[in-house]
Amino acid sequence: MKRIWAFAFILLFVVGCSNDDKLNQTVKKYENKIENQEKEIQELKEENEQLKTDIAEYSSYLQVADRQSRNIMGYISDGKFEELKKEYNVEFNLKDDKIDFGVPESNLPFPIKLAGYPMHIASFSMHPDGVDINYFIYDLEKEESHLINMSFDKDREFEFIFFGGR
Repeated sequence: MKRIWAFAFILLFVVGCSNDDKLNQTVKKYENKIENQEKEIQELKEENEQLKTDIAEYSSYLQVADRQSRNIMGYISDGKFEELKKEYNVEFNLKDDKIDFGVPESNLPFPIKLAGYPMHIASFSMHPDGVDINYFIYDLEKEESHLINMSFDKDREFEFIFFGGR
């Protein structure tokens, strides 16, 4: 009888130990999962903060480019071409009530009268070489719209207005 109890005790001990090992393995497995998820959460928090910074920067660039574009159009519509040249350090030629920036070569001269018409942002893009902001300008006389591109270099300096290809 003592042998049976001893055998039963040893058997329970072995079974208990193997369950402890399984339990420890299961606990360790879930601890590793939790640790990996905490790392992933931390990485996502960092990515989220970077995205917030990028959005703020993007918004700032958009506001500056839009303000500059509208100021440039104001100078053009008011006929203040010398002030435009001085303030934005840009070269252009005036011909047949149009302003020709000469770049890019395929660019058509921009009709001066369009500068005074309503314009709405069509798109905005930042790239390593600078910033481009596109506008729809609504020609109220002809009831048509035109797409233009205001181009700025990487230092936010105005370069030209693109008004379609030749």
